[in-house]
Amino acid sequence: MTSFIQLITFCVSFIYGILFYYFSICNFILIDKFNKYLKYIITIVYVLDMTVIYVIILYKLNNGYFHIYFILMVFIGYYVGYLTKLLLLSKTNVKNLINKLKK
Repeated sequence: MTSFIQLITFCVSFIYGILFYYFSICNFILIDKFNKYLKYIITIVYVLDMTVIYVIILYKLNNGYFHIYFILMVFIGYYVGYLTKLLLLSKTNVKNLINKLKK
C-alpha cells in the first residue's frame, strides 16, 4: 500500500468517525420512544451496519487492508465530533434558536 493511499485512508477514517458520532446522535434521538429491548436491538443493528459500511469503504480504498491505526483515526474522529458538538452548543443559545424557528 502506498503512502498516498494510507493518507487518503487516514482522512476517510477520521471523517467517518465524525459522521459516526453525529449519526449515533440521530439514532438515539430516533429510537427514544421505543422500549428498552427494542432500543438494544436497533442499536446493535446500527453498529453492525456502520461497521460493515466501514469495512466496505476500506475494501474500496485499499483493497481491504486493515491496520489498527485506521481504527484509531475513527476513534479520534469520534472524539473530535464530540468536541465540536460541545463547542457548538456552548457558543449557541439553543432555546433562543428554537424559539426563533417556531415563529
